[in-house]
Amino acid sequence: MFGHGFPYSGHPVIAAVAAEAIRIYREIDFVTQARRLGDHLHGALADALGDHPLVGEARGRGFRVQIVEDRAPVASSRPS
Repeated sequence: MFGHGFPYSGHPVIAAVAAEAIRIYREIDFVTQARRLGDHLHGALADALGDHPLVGEARGRGFRVQIVEDRAPVASSRPS
């Protein structure tokens, strides 16, 4: 039998790397930084694209950005 491990099957090396990544994210307060930088990104996009004739709105949250042609709200795919 050939013994091996897959990254998503609890391999100890991958688990150790994931645990270290989570520790680093907590140490640098990654979530707060992402929120702050995301707000900066959206402000810069609004300034840069605000008067562009082909852009109705640049919207989103965090680092997720959607640039749309008109300002009509997007229908949610989530059930009400």
